[in-house]
Amino acid sequence: MKRRILRSAACAAVVAGCLAVVLRAPQTSGEWSKQTALLWLMDSWYGQAEGARPQLLLIDDDGGDGMTLLKRICDATGTKATFAIIPSRLSAEARDSLLRWQQEGFGICLHGYNHDDWEGWSAEAIVRDLDRSEQLLHRMGFERLSPYVVTPHGRNTRAARAAIASKGYKMVCGASVVNPDTTVFMLGRVFVTKTTDVEAIESLLRKARRRNAFVILGTHSSNPAEFSPENTRRVLEAARRMNFEIL
Repeated sequence: MKRRILRSAACAAVVAGCLAVVLRAPQTSGEWSKQTALLWLMDSWYGQAEGARPQLLLIDDDGGDGMTLLKRICDATGTKATFAIIPSRLSAEARDSLLRWQQEGFGICLHGYNHDDWEGWSAEAIVRDLDRSEQLLHRMGFERLSPYVVTPHGRNTRAARAAIASKGYKMVCGASVVNPDTTVFMLGRVFVTKTTDVEAIESLLRKARRRNAFVILGTHSSNPAEFSPENTRRVLEAARRMNFEIL
């Protein structure tokens, strides 16, 4: 009898623990992947830093021609964006625009020197890639960089994590997850595309707002087949209405 009671108590504790994780877990959007599940579990156990508040960051990948349109959307909605730059592909015109926009509060972050796929790379090779990106961007006139690395192709490998951590950055990968706060090392983001259900994203934002969570949105403004100016504008307007702090 005593053993059965102890087993029942143990089972109840496990169930309660799992339920606590599920209830505490940051919200997710879109399809689940292996790394989405990883970040979900890590963030669930992580908890939340003291003083966490609802914050939102928009990261636009690749630094191509569509950045000008996204800049206009940000200006119209009173928001800012961080541009994940591929230094070897950056035109002189794009460089000059980004240098001006950085003075207005827009961010610049790393996204791989050539956007090479880091799958199978060693940590040392990834560090060299990050070093090359930093050096070229500094020569172009970008004196400061945002504290994020957007991994090329959304890769989330042990080597990538080790390399990015050794450089003192935070890692933004391909997982579609809302983060507990800005102090988490491995960060997920929710993409806004032509197929985005804006009402579902607004619901996600409301939940994140109540939980003082950190939401990273993602766009590919330079890919016309994917980028939706209208959906991006609507989501940013919703974030402003909900009083997210826009980073």
